[in-house]
Amino acid sequence: MHCNRVAYLSVMILIIAAIPGRDAQSQDNSRINTALESIRKVGKEGVGYSEAIPAANQLRQTSAAKINLLLNGMAGTNPVAENWLRGVIFDVARKSTSPMAADLKAYAMNQSNNPKGRGLAMELLQKEAPQTASKLITGCLNDPSLALREMAVEQAIARAADISKQQPDDAVADYRVALAAARHPRQLTRIIAALGKLGKEVSTADAFVLLTNWQSLAPMDNVDGVGFKMQYAPESEFQNAGTIDLKTEHNGKAGKIKWQPITGSSDVGEVDLAGAYNKEKGAIAYLFAEFESDQDRPAQARLGCINANKIWINGKLVMQNEVYHSGSMIDQYTADFPLKKGTNRILLKICQNEQEESWAQDWKFQFRITDTSGKGLASKP
Repeated sequence: MHCNRVAYLSVMILIIAAIPGRDAQSQDNSRINTALESIRKVGKEGVGYSEAIPAANQLRQTSAAKINLLLNGMAGTNPVAENWLRGVIFDVARKSTSPMAADLKAYAMNQSNNPKGRGLAMELLQKEAPQTASKLITGCLNDPSLALREMAVEQAIARAADISKQQPDDAVADYRVALAAARHPRQLTRIIAALGKLGKEVSTADAFVLLTNWQSLAPMDNVDGVGFKMQYAPESEFQNAGTIDLKTEHNGKAGKIKWQPITGSSDVGEVDLAGAYNKEKGAIAYLFAEFESDQDRPAQARLGCINANKIWINGKLVMQNEVYHSGSMIDQYTADFPLKKGTNRILLKICQNEQEESWAQDWKFQFRITDTSGKGLASKP
């Protein structure tokens, strides 16, 4: 009986002694998470900087043993906050005197962790254990983390390039695997070019699954930029009814105009409105298309356009950018929207201004619908 009492008292002493340690650890984790929240609130033009600077200084003193907490903070960050956190995490890793490879590997390969944090963990692992990282990246071609997927695609592109002269058929096969896995426009473009050099032509329109068949209504007035905010009849009709009557005639910039078919180029999928409408200036064009989906799913509308633009899908405005002639690229603008099973209707408004410089003559766009990872979706009638 005496022995049992002594054993019980010993256990209780150990438990009581452990409580302050646990409390201290909990308080430390709480301080880290509070500092992370200050950084996550950082925005453009100095928003939140005064609170974030001391928070970042505090986090730089975090033990590398708690780097997983910092990586967790990457979830859902805006680009500005993400850059702040990347700097902090790299500083913590650089100062570490203990091996981190095992923890970084575990974090990077756990798909339940946030994709941005996983990608950064792999970047750090590449520095600490490059051979281990390289082997892991090879298996990430279809990873839900876009950062890891891009690393795997980059690795596949490099492998294909290395064997392209001695084993061109194998290189083509590797490039096609990379093409199916790629999501980033720059990587897709490089793969298309590499396949072309090997005699396997793949069009940009096909690789990106660009939507090239439209009905067009133009020109409407945009002199002095009045058209961007003007609610002309097609957008009123679309927002009210969720569709467009293509048989309706409309009042245009210089008389009656009708909807007519227009098609994007077969190579890069660009719809050239300047070519279709005699380089009209100070003008608005509306474009209408239907897209068939076999399921309800989250999706993205992705537009490349050098002109001011608006996009409605199923009657709802999902994107607007009042920018003229500042450059254009595939996936320049992205907006999330719910793709519904069945017919989805799309209305674009592409605005041209009156600048006469040679670089201001383009009036065109490229458009596609993708899943949330950037994989192009095809309309399925």
